[in-house]
Amino acid sequence: MDENELHVLLMLGFYRSNREIVKQTTNSGLMPGQPKILEFLSSNDGCNQKEISRGCVLDKSTVTSLLKRMEKIGLIRKEFHQDDLRCARIYLTDAGKEKAAWVRSVMRDIDGQGWQGISDEERRCFMDVFHKIIRNQKKWDERY
Repeated sequence: MDENELHVLLMLGFYRSNREIVKQTTNSGLMPGQPKILEFLSSNDGCNQKEISRGCVLDKSTVTSLLKRMEKIGLIRKEFHQDDLRCARIYLTDAGKEKAAWVRSVMRDIDGQGWQGISDEERRCFMDVFHKIIRNQKKWDERY
C-alpha cells in the first residue's frame, strides 16, 4: 500500500486510533462501539436509534445490540413516546454520564498523542483541509 494515497492514510489513521480506544476502554467493561455511542449521546442525549446509527457511523443492527447491552449494565435508559411506542429516545443514566465523561477524557488523551509535535497553525491547517475532504466525500451520499 502506498502511504501517500489518501484512502490508505484515512484507513491507517482510523485503525490506529480505534485500536487504542478499544484497548483503553475494554478494560473498563465497554465493548467496541460503546465508547462511540457514549460520546455521541453525551452531546445528543435523547436522540433515537436511527440518529445514533447515523452519528456513530454504525449499522442499525450493531446499534441495537450495543444499546441492549448498555441498557442492561445501566449506562442508558429508553423512553418511549406515548403516541408511538416504536420510537424510543435514548438517554444516558448518571452512570452513563460518568462513563461518557471518562471516555471523552480517554479520547482527548489519544488525540493529544496524535497531535504531539504539531504546531497550532499546522493543526488548524490540517483540520481545515480535512473538513474540506469530508465535505467532498459527503457528496457521494447524495448519489444514492
